[in-house]
Amino acid sequence: MNGTERDQDKKFQAASDDPQRRLSVGIVALPGFTLSALSLFLDPFRLAADDRDKSRQIRCAWKICTLSGDPVTSSSGMVIEPTAPMGELDDCDYVAIVGGLLAQYRPRQQTLIDLIKRADRRGKTVVGLCTAAFLLAEADLLPDRNCCVSWFHRDDFLELFDGYTADTTSLFHRSGRHYTCAGGLGAASLALSIIQNEISEELARKSASILMIPYELVRSEQPALSFNGVRSPMIRKAIRIFEETLEDPVPMIDVARRLGISVRQMERGFRLALERTAFEVREELRVKKAKELLSETGLSLLEVAVASGFTDTRSMNRSFSRQKQKAPREYRKQR
Repeated sequence: MNGTERDQDKKFQAASDDPQRRLSVGIVALPGFTLSALSLFLDPFRLAADDRDKSRQIRCAWKICTLSGDPVTSSSGMVIEPTAPMGELDDCDYVAIVGGLLAQYRPRQQTLIDLIKRADRRGKTVVGLCTAAFLLAEADLLPDRNCCVSWFHRDDFLELFDGYTADTTSLFHRSGRHYTCAGGLGAASLALSIIQNEISEELARKSASILMIPYELVRSEQPALSFNGVRSPMIRKAIRIFEETLEDPVPMIDVARRLGISVRQMERGFRLALERTAFEVREELRVKKAKELLSETGLSLLEVAVASGFTDTRSMNRSFSRQKQKAPREYRKQR
């Protein structure tokens, strides 16, 4: 161990000697849960809990529960066993519900809603990961009526929850005391943000470094943009608008108006930042979404076209050609 590592270990040990810094996290894995959402949320706490990588539950404690108390199968087929009964969630500061396959989500699951409302009444912070974010909306725990969900589940969410906004571009979203997160990198970013706020920035940085996650992702709820590395706030906001309105696109003049600039200024910004026009960027987003729908769903070609913001299959085919992609039918054959 070199001198730098010894100094870091002393700092981390000092934090672990403070009993007030112990944070308890309870995780409820639902049937069909997403393995990556669970592991990426849990591992930052594990790494922050102890010095180096010993995994002792010193600064943080965690437990994994299932509704039945029996092992539960993830969407990937991997099975995990609970480490604690559901009753021990009462001892936790945070209660994270991990969903997964949308087919497993059923509205009005009273056991789950009661669990979430009980945690809220007891002052816990509730986290909805992946499709479990739907449950926080159903339990009416999101005062701003804004929920962070995957773009893949956006339409399903809006059909179920009238009057809500589906945030498909943030890594995570805080509403009142509670959080929603679509999963993926957002799950790790949310965990690191909690560690930073509840324990220390130094330990959050330690976890991020070991996981090779850029620490700037946890400083705020930055948008998970399709075009990474865009520094211009104006261009980031424009891309966010494109992503949120893919199915029902708004005219470019309205996008520019929402940005408070002219169309010419917006186009100049896109060329400087991405060496592409705003139209080309939005078309790329449409083609990307169409490819995912073709590969992952049984929607007809016309349904895919409309869901991706195209007027018909012909316009979708032309866009695929301009983007130098295979014909849409070829992606459907790969399913």
